[in-house]
Amino acid sequence: MSYLSGRTQVVEIQNITLGLKNTYQSNPQPVTCGVPQESVLGPAIFVLFVNDFPAYIQDHNTNCVMYADDTTLLIRDDTAEGVHATACNSLCKALTYCRKNDLAVNPSKTIQINFSLHSKNT
Repeated sequence: MSYLSGRTQVVEIQNITLGLKNTYQSNPQPVTCGVPQESVLGPAIFVLFVNDFPAYIQDHNTNCVMYADDTTLLIRDDTAEGVHATACNSLCKALTYCRKNDLAVNPSKTIQINFSLHSKNT
């Protein structure tokens, strides 16, 4: 049996009513994709799975930095318009990669931070 096959998951809900704790659990459902959560091998398997992403996304204005399952795209250009265009292109490439590899992107954990060497007052 493979470490990644034959896995199931359940949903468990607990509530307390009138001082009594009730626990409800769904029927086990098969896990058909992903790596085991909170496991020793999970992060290593994920890194092996996405090891080609930095090369896929990198171009002359975009670099990729990854740590475990966190990914940062570093985008540079001489103008704000250039950064915007490169960011849009890089994000489209990243989403295409994720779609092709059955990876989900969590929009609520996706942010953009702008840094500039130029003062806004000049």
